[in-house]
Amino acid sequence: MVNAMFQKNETHLQTHLFSTLDDLPPAMRERLENSWAGTFRREVFQRLKEDPFAVLYSPRYSRPNVPVNVLLGLEILKAGMGWTDEELYDHFLYDLQVRYAVGYEQLGEGYFAIRTLYDFRRRLGEYMQANGQNLVEAAFEQVTDEQVEAFQVRTSQLRTDSTQIASNIRQYSRLQLLVEIVQRVHRMLSEADQAYYAELFAPYIQSKSGHYVYRLKAEEYTPHIQTLGGVMAQMIADLADNYAEAPTYELLRRVFAEHFVWDQAEQRPKRPDELAATSLQAPDDPDATFRRKQEENHRGFVTNLTETCHPDNEVQLILKVHTEPNVADDAHMLAQELPDLIERTQVEIIYTDGGYTSQEVDAILDAHGIQQIQSAIRGDKPDPNRPNLVKFCFETDDTGMPVAATCPQGQHFAIEPGRAEGRLIGRPDADTCRACPLLNLCPARPRSGNVTPALYVSVRDVRTVLKRQAIAATPSRANPRSAVEATVWSVKQPLDRGRLRVRGLFRSACQMIGSAMMVNVRRIQKSQINRPIAPVFALLAWILTFWTHLKPDSAPIHHPRGPFAIAGPTKVPDALTRHYFQLISC
Repeated sequence: MVNAMFQKNETHLQTHLFSTLDDLPPAMRERLENSWAGTFRREVFQRLKEDPFAVLYSPRYSRPNVPVNVLLGLEILKAGMGWTDEELYDHFLYDLQVRYAVGYEQLGEGYFAIRTLYDFRRRLGEYMQANGQNLVEAAFEQVTDEQVEAFQVRTSQLRTDSTQIASNIRQYSRLQLLVEIVQRVHRMLSEADQAYYAELFAPYIQSKSGHYVYRLKAEEYTPHIQTLGGVMAQMIADLADNYAEAPTYELLRRVFAEHFVWDQAEQRPKRPDELAATSLQAPDDPDATFRRKQEENHRGFVTNLTETCHPDNEVQLILKVHTEPNVADDAHMLAQELPDLIERTQVEIIYTDGGYTSQEVDAILDAHGIQQIQSAIRGDKPDPNRPNLVKFCFETDDTGMPVAATCPQGQHFAIEPGRAEGRLIGRPDADTCRACPLLNLCPARPRSGNVTPALYVSVRDVRTVLKRQAIAATPSRANPRSAVEATVWSVKQPLDRGRLRVRGLFRSACQMIGSAMMVNVRRIQKSQINRPIAPVFALLAWILTFWTHLKPDSAPIHHPRGPFAIAGPTKVPDALTRHYFQLISC
């Protein structure tokens, strides 16, 4: 039971009469405030609202909690810097930048034991399991929305991409996984039950599961798996009364159901092709799943990132971080994210790759008038040597429904709704089609004994055609989606070669959110550092240089973009002129 009461942290809003920062020379103090630590303090730490986290603490009057914004800020730094818990704790105790970032200006102030971080994570996870709400994700969106407003970030154009992230688990072979589960069941039993089932467990508890498999030849695996099936079936039946609520027993039941066909008709291990991708990959992370993508095996999760990409933005920010088991489809994840993005942004265009196509996504986009621009389309590319649908020109009404089409040979004809919902039929002129040399290859050719040509398509077919035509007409350099891949790399950079330091869906999602928040912090800091000199000061600096390089008989100096135009009987070196115009044009 949590025995601390919630109390908001406002100490960082008060100015200290004396602090460690007073010992810093002015230049060092300024450098600290302009570093990532100062940006984090202003743009994350001071924006965090602590009230939603009050549900994690006791309503009774008791000792106050360690400040939520400090604990959450440290969790974000841990994810964004790639630190271990010990490294994070040492930085909190002794690193002036980290302490400044989370509101402390004196060494020794705000001390707490490292187990406080563990308790905070546990409370977050338990609240997520009980209520289905990720408080860390809510805090990320609250802070990011405030950053969007503060920096006037335009959100009408977004781009999104997904990436595989590996859970912090070891890779088990099938037999090793089954042996590991049996060993954990044995450790779960009371001493009396261990003694009672000693003979049954004896072959599997002599050494580690890896050593058990190491001694076997490949052809011996199947008989051993069959024997393990019998052991697990007996354990499920015998231990139900006393251990049904134990997590290890639930794990036993899950693995047995995933790996065996066991009924009165037959009792056998499932074939490899019968195993689901959602089957348990490791007993330490029940949420991780298996996926093979681009000839590589992945065990863990997938994270989808959505960021702004309006060309007029001074800084682009990550707005959404969505993590699921890696069997989740990109289009399904986007469909889950769109309602939240529509509510929080003014999205009009979203740039994606070919994996984000589905009827579910199309329905949401159509309902809100959002345009999806893809860099590719799922499925095989149409044969360029055949008169396929991509070579037809379709006309749509205001609702997006096709009403007419023009074939590659120029014949125009109307399109009408078919008998089934979502189906369409076009009836071109029969005589014109019969005289066409492409009739035998045309999608409108007569079929199934019909004597007249007709074009049978679905609304989805036409939508796909229009997308393919839009992609073909758009130069690759004009699609800003590809830049999101750099964002994916930035978020994954703190990981150990794409591998998380944590396990479980909730912890993995929190780590990716924290890393994304640090990416936003670095972008904001960079935009502030690189902000150009104000044109008026640039002009003054240029004028001083101008008078030191006076030469007679020159042509007037003009610049179409600059707010100033200088003309007169002077001549200034070209390099200085270009420098001035670069400054005032920013």
